[in-house]
Amino acid sequence: MKKVIIAMVALLVVAGGAFGALFAVKNKSDKETQKKVEELADNVLFRFDSDSITEINFDCPDGQYKAVHNDDDWKLDTGEFIVDQTYIDTLLTLTSDFTADANFGEADSSKKAMYGLENPSETITITDGNNDYKIYVGNITPTNDYYYIMVEGKNKIYTVDSLHGSVLKASRMMLKAKNLIPYKTGEIKQITVRKDGKVTYDLIFDENTSTWSLPKEYSNLAFDQTAVSSMLTTFTRLEAQQLLEEHLEDLSKYGFDKPTAEVTVKGLDGTEKDFVIGSKKDENNTYTYLLQKDSNQVQLYYVSDLSFVDKTPVDFLPDSVNTATMYDVTGFEFTYGNIQDSFTMNMTDRTLEVNGEAVDIEKNQTSTTFQNFYNSLSVLIFKDTDVEAKPDNSEPIITVIYHLNDGTDLKTDFVDAGDNKCYVFRNDVYTGGLIDMSRINGKNSVRTFYDSFCEYAGIIKTVRNMPT
Repeated sequence: MKKVIIAMVALLVVAGGAFGALFAVKNKSDKETQKKVEELADNVLFRFDSDSITEINFDCPDGQYKAVHNDDDWKLDTGEFIVDQTYIDTLLTLTSDFTADANFGEADSSKKAMYGLENPSETITITDGNNDYKIYVGNITPTNDYYYIMVEGKNKIYTVDSLHGSVLKASRMMLKAKNLIPYKTGEIKQITVRKDGKVTYDLIFDENTSTWSLPKEYSNLAFDQTAVSSMLTTFTRLEAQQLLEEHLEDLSKYGFDKPTAEVTVKGLDGTEKDFVIGSKKDENNTYTYLLQKDSNQVQLYYVSDLSFVDKTPVDFLPDSVNTATMYDVTGFEFTYGNIQDSFTMNMTDRTLEVNGEAVDIEKNQTSTTFQNFYNSLSVLIFKDTDVEAKPDNSEPIITVIYHLNDGTDLKTDFVDAGDNKCYVFRNDVYTGGLIDMSRINGKNSVRTFYDSFCEYAGIIKTVRNMPT
């Protein structure tokens, strides 16, 4: 019995020891957890409502700047330049819930000197009118992974990762807006692009009709509103990849003395923005340089981003223009060389006569080849424009006279313009547009479709004199 009691006592002692050890481990763990919680809490630097911020002061190596919230935008108090709204939004997003990655304890003078915080070159003060949130930015760590920082009200040195820390490294160029133009889509009145001193295209917005157009010389050509809308969507959002030097004096440095293009954008508010694109690019032809003429600010852009300067008026015309659909006409006269054919048609009733002879267009091949032939004449695909040309249509390659359902006629002439192009006339008036000669006598052209139609329709053709 005594042995049993001793054994039980021993067991209780062991259990008690184990419990004591477990309690000691748990107590230690709790203290460590508490310490970590306190450290994490200490690393929370700021928390504020970003919408309440009214002013941000930047003390940078290249100057002191104050941004104030005005209506919906941030503006520089001096109005010296337009502020980069995206940068301000990014800064406030970062700092409104600002937590450090680590801290290095109390900041004595030696630590401050070591980490670049004795006389920090960058200081940002964010205020909502009642509270100030001040950040001092020091050096980057030797591994370039973190920046050392301090904040007002805490005498400790912290680190934030370099991606976020770079946002705190404010400068004049970071604060300046990177936008190509200061206008939104509905704020532009005119866009003019010049190359070699000549206007390559000029887009004009009519406030009364809310439509875009080319100058009146192009009024005989259809205009594609969607082509401008598509371009403006990209154009108004373009931002420089980098801001380079300001107040440039040597224009030849970036090729601005012999620019690739010059652009003027006028706003509905009466202001305008002028810039030039230099003839020099980086060694890989990936980037090109742009000069804002009002500030002589050099900006860096992707070459592809500025492709709008390579457009011509033809880029703002519809892909194709249908002169008269098959259902809009009662017939047409076709003259090509010594061929003079007369077509009478009613596509609703599916009837067709050629030179007074009925043609059965219920046959698939006959119907298809006739449609191809008709569309090759009536569907115009403009490849170029030349509004300064003064062509004569006295000797056209092809003449088509459409007899419209309303009793009127519409005449179209195709006149050789040289360089494998044809001028297009409508009712003896030059449209200003040119089509490719391949539409007349190429692989899929008026000539080939006419021959195919005649073959399947069983039309015997006389000896022809069709230009080649």
